[in-house]
Amino acid sequence: MKIVLDTNVLISGIFWGGKPYTIIEIWLNHRIQLFATKKIIKEYFVVLDRIDKSRKSAKKWQKYILENIHIINEKSFIKLSRDPKDDKFVNCAISANATYIVSGDNDLLELKEIGKTKILTPSAFIKVYEKMI
Repeated sequence: MKIVLDTNVLISGIFWGGKPYTIIEIWLNHRIQLFATKKIIKEYFVVLDRIDKSRKSAKKWQKYILENIHIINEKSFIKLSRDPKDDKFVNCAISANATYIVSGDNDLLELKEIGKTKILTPSAFIKVYEKMI
Protein backbone atom coordinates (compact mmCIF):
# COMPACT_ATOMS: atom_id res chain seq x y z
CA MET A 1 0.00 0.00 0.00
CA LYS A 2 1.45 3.36 -1.05
CA ILE A 3 1.09 6.19 1.48
CA VAL A 4 2.11 9.84 1.66
CA LEU A 5 2.43 11.14 5.22
CA ASP A 6 1.89 14.79 5.95
CA THR A 7 4.67 16.22 8.07
CA ASN A 8 2.38 16.66 11.07
CA VAL A 9 1.65 12.92 11.17
CA LEU A 10 5.28 11.84 10.80
CA ILE A 11 6.53 14.27 13.45
CA SER A 12 3.67 13.52 15.86
CA GLY A 13 4.33 9.80 15.51
CA ILE A 14 8.03 10.17 16.16
CA PHE A 15 7.83 12.50 19.16
CA TRP A 16 4.38 12.16 20.73
CA GLY A 17 2.94 8.73 19.94
CA GLY A 18 -0.76 8.02 19.62
CA LYS A 19 -2.36 7.07 16.30
CA PRO A 20 0.44 8.69 14.28
CA TYR A 21 2.94 6.43 16.09
CA THR A 22 0.84 3.40 15.18
CA ILE A 23 1.28 4.39 11.52
CA ILE A 24 5.03 4.80 12.05
CA GLU A 25 5.11 1.29 13.57
CA ILE A 26 3.28 -0.12 10.56
CA TRP A 27 5.91 1.52 8.34
CA LEU A 28 8.80 0.34 10.55
CA ASN A 29 7.47 -3.20 10.15
CA HIS A 30 7.45 -2.74 6.35
CA ARG A 31 3.70 -3.23 5.99
CA ILE A 32 3.20 0.03 4.07
CA GLN A 33 5.38 1.96 1.67
CA LEU A 34 5.91 5.65 2.29
CA PHE A 35 6.51 8.01 -0.62
CA ALA A 36 7.88 11.53 -0.59
CA THR A 37 9.47 14.08 -2.87
CA LYS A 38 12.67 15.98 -2.13
CA LYS A 39 10.52 18.96 -1.04
CA ILE A 40 8.68 16.81 1.48
CA ILE A 41 11.88 15.25 2.80
CA LYS A 42 13.34 18.73 3.25
CA GLU A 43 10.27 19.78 5.26
CA TYR A 44 10.47 16.61 7.39
CA PHE A 45 14.12 17.33 8.18
CA VAL A 46 13.60 21.03 8.98
CA VAL A 47 10.84 20.19 11.44
CA LEU A 48 12.81 17.29 12.97
CA ASP A 49 15.75 19.64 13.57
CA ARG A 50 13.51 22.34 15.03
CA ILE A 51 11.87 19.99 17.52
CA ASP A 52 14.93 17.94 18.48
CA LYS A 53 17.40 20.61 19.57
CA SER A 54 19.98 18.00 20.60
CA ARG A 55 19.73 16.53 17.08
CA LYS A 56 20.38 13.00 18.40
CA SER A 57 16.94 11.69 17.56
CA ALA A 58 16.64 13.89 14.47
CA LYS A 59 19.82 12.46 12.93
CA LYS A 60 18.68 8.89 13.60
CA TRP A 61 15.28 9.52 12.01
CA GLN A 62 16.73 11.42 9.06
CA LYS A 63 18.98 8.46 8.29
CA TYR A 64 16.09 6.00 8.65
CA ILE A 65 13.83 8.11 6.43
CA LEU A 66 16.44 8.36 3.68
CA GLU A 67 17.03 4.61 3.78
CA ASN A 68 13.38 3.52 3.95
CA ILE A 69 11.18 6.00 2.12
CA HIS A 70 10.59 5.97 -1.62
CA ILE A 71 11.80 9.33 -2.90
CA ILE A 72 10.15 10.21 -6.19
CA ASN A 73 10.17 13.11 -8.60
CA GLU A 74 7.01 15.17 -8.82
CA LYS A 75 5.23 14.58 -12.11
CA SER A 76 2.13 16.52 -11.18
CA PHE A 77 2.01 20.23 -10.36
CA ILE A 78 -1.63 20.95 -9.62
CA LYS A 79 -2.82 23.45 -7.05
CA LEU A 80 -5.81 22.26 -5.05
CA SER A 81 -5.29 23.02 -1.39
CA ARG A 82 -6.33 26.22 0.36
CA ASP A 83 -2.78 26.25 1.69
CA PRO A 84 -0.32 26.19 -1.23
CA LYS A 85 2.30 24.57 1.04
CA ASP A 86 0.13 21.44 1.15
CA ASP A 87 0.06 20.97 -2.62
CA LYS A 88 3.41 19.13 -2.46
CA PHE A 89 1.65 16.25 -0.66
CA VAL A 90 -1.13 16.15 -3.24
CA ASN A 91 1.34 16.19 -6.11
CA CYS A 92 3.48 13.52 -4.50
CA ALA A 93 0.44 11.27 -4.05
CA ILE A 94 -0.61 11.74 -7.66
CA SER A 95 2.94 11.15 -8.92
CA ALA A 96 3.34 8.01 -6.76
CA ASN A 97 -0.16 6.74 -7.52
CA ALA A 98 -0.59 6.55 -3.73
CA THR A 99 -3.62 4.98 -2.14
CA TYR A 100 -3.73 7.43 0.78
CA ILE A 101 -2.49 10.74 2.08
CA VAL A 102 -2.58 10.64 5.88
CA SER A 103 -2.86 14.06 7.47
CA GLY A 104 -4.19 15.99 10.42
CA ASP A 105 -4.32 19.19 8.36
CA ASN A 106 -7.83 20.45 7.61
CA ASP A 107 -6.66 22.09 4.38
CA LEU A 108 -5.78 18.63 3.03
CA LEU A 109 -8.58 16.71 4.75
CA GLU A 110 -11.27 18.92 3.20
CA LEU A 111 -10.19 17.67 -0.24
CA LYS A 112 -11.22 14.11 0.81
CA GLU A 113 -10.12 12.45 -2.42
CA ILE A 114 -8.00 13.24 -5.45
CA GLY A 115 -8.43 10.72 -8.22
CA LYS A 116 -7.78 7.33 -6.62
CA THR A 117 -6.03 8.82 -3.57
CA LYS A 118 -8.09 9.20 -0.41
CA ILE A 119 -7.09 11.72 2.25
CA LEU A 120 -7.61 10.41 5.77
CA THR A 121 -6.85 11.30 9.36
CA PRO A 122 -4.50 8.93 11.20
CA SER A 123 -7.48 7.36 13.03
CA ALA A 124 -9.43 6.80 9.82
CA PHE A 125 -6.37 5.33 8.10
CA ILE A 126 -5.79 2.87 10.96
CA LYS A 127 -9.42 1.72 10.76
CA VAL A 128 -9.07 1.12 7.02
CA TYR A 129 -5.73 -0.61 7.49
CA GLU A 130 -7.06 -2.92 10.23
CA LYS A 131 -9.92 -4.04 7.97
CA MET A 132 -7.39 -4.96 5.29
CA ILE A 133 -5.14 -7.15 7.44
